[in-house]
Amino acid sequence: MRKTLLLSGLLLVVSILAAPVSASDAQFKADSAVADILFDYDGSEQFASYAVNQDGFVDITFSKNIPDTLYSEILQRLQNHADIDGVLAGTGGPSCRLF
Repeated sequence: MRKTLLLSGLLLVVSILAAPVSASDAQFKADSAVADILFDYDGSEQFASYAVNQDGFVDITFSKNIPDTLYSEILQRLQNHADIDGVLAGTGGPSCRLF
């Protein structure tokens, strides 16, 4: 009985400690994916800002004057990336002098 309780307690502790690791792993992978995608677009640090939650969901805001084709291209790449759980995107950011 005592061994069973000890084993159950140990399994509970391991499962609790393992959950945040996998969540932060998903966040790290998604954040890396967004950074890699945006790196391909010169000046993206001026026309896009984003946050990634622990589940790998991306919330990204583009400048309000980003060209539609560029917005659609980046959004499609984000939505199709395997490490990104989902994307919420909008064009409500400040105007960018690049456009």
